[in-house]
Amino acid sequence: MKCGCCGKDIGEIAFDKSYSMPDDIWSLSEQERAQTGLDLCRLDDRYFIRGVAFIPIIDSEKSYGWGIWVEVPQDRFFEYVKSYNEDNSSKPRFSGIVKNAIPTYESTIGLTVEVQLGNETQRPTFFFKEANHLLAKEHSKGISIEKVHSFSSI
Repeated sequence: MKCGCCGKDIGEIAFDKSYSMPDDIWSLSEQERAQTGLDLCRLDDRYFIRGVAFIPIIDSEKSYGWGIWVEVPQDRFFEYVKSYNEDNSSKPRFSGIVKNAIPTYESTIGLTVEVQLGNETQRPTFFFKEANHLLAKEHSKGISIEKVHSFSSI
């Protein structure tokens, strides 16, 4: 891949990074963590789903995907569980709270997102609501390919 500024070859770039579980779960014992699924997680009376926040890449048709976890209300969690293998893309969005610290961004744990469920083969998509947070701004306006490349080292 070539740098958008100078044309220099910057090598291969990954266009996503994901987290295998919410940060709160990492502090648990290995036995407790074993109960975490690939896309769904429950900790006592807390409920989490995994999805993707797509950040557009400026001057490109591509996006960078942050595969993160959000905490959601119990009723929304169980509605999603019940219809997990169905097309949920026409269901209304609902709120969730980010539960991963995303490197290079300050204070991402606790950010509010809107959750849009996908079809039977897609993870939910997250849309940031805090307009003043850098991640929300980049979610709206995009990031440079150079910034995407910088994510390779984290």
